[in-house]
Formats: sequence, structure tokens, C-alpha cells
Amino acid sequence: MTSATQARVAFLILSDDPARALPGLVMATRMKANRNADVRVLFFGPGVRLAASGAVDRELEGLRDAGIAPKACVTNVEQYGLTKEIGSRPVDLLAAGAEVEQYALGGYTVLSF
Repeated sequence: MTSATQARVAFLILSDDPARALPGLVMATRMKANRNADVRVLFFGPGVRLAASGAVDRELEGLRDAGIAPKACVTNVEQYGLTKEIGSRPVDLLAAGAEVEQYALGGYTVLSF
């Protein structure tokens, strides 16, 4: 349950460049751990390549440890042929359109990296 003073932030990871995405992943983890914010993380488009690559495995585990379930667009995963790679990581697959709609309906601030 969220309170009126709890931040609601969705981190949309669009880049497959770790240098561009890492700040968002670190910020998401810290916002949850240090401020108990309601945080969501979604890998979309080229971002699914990053999630599947192994380059951010430590950050994915950090998200899970902080209580954040990172998600990735199932359609993008299939388009890039990454089903096996993403399956070995702590990332849930879902329909990204429905997830982003929930961000909008739920009043989340969306930050993209």
C-alpha cells in the first residue's frame, strides 16, 4: 500500500548501453531502499538486450534484494531472440503496453534511461 507522501516512480530502461542505463538502475534501488518509494523498473526496446546481456546482473540482483521486481517486454524479448538469455535472470516478462498504462493510471512519474 502506498501513502500520500510516498513517491511513485517508474524507471523505463530503453538503452542497451550500460553507461546510460546504470544510473537509473542504481537510483531505482536506492529510492526503494533509502526512501521506501514505490518503484517499478521496465526494460523496453533495446533495453531488453541490456537486461539479457549479463552486463547488469549485479544491478538486477540489487533490485530484487531491495524488493523491486524488474520486468521486460515479452514482445521485445522475442523479437531480439533473447528468451533463453533473459530466462536465466531475475526479470519477469509481461506486455509492456499494459504495464505503462498502469504507470499512467497509478500516477507514477516515468523516468527513462
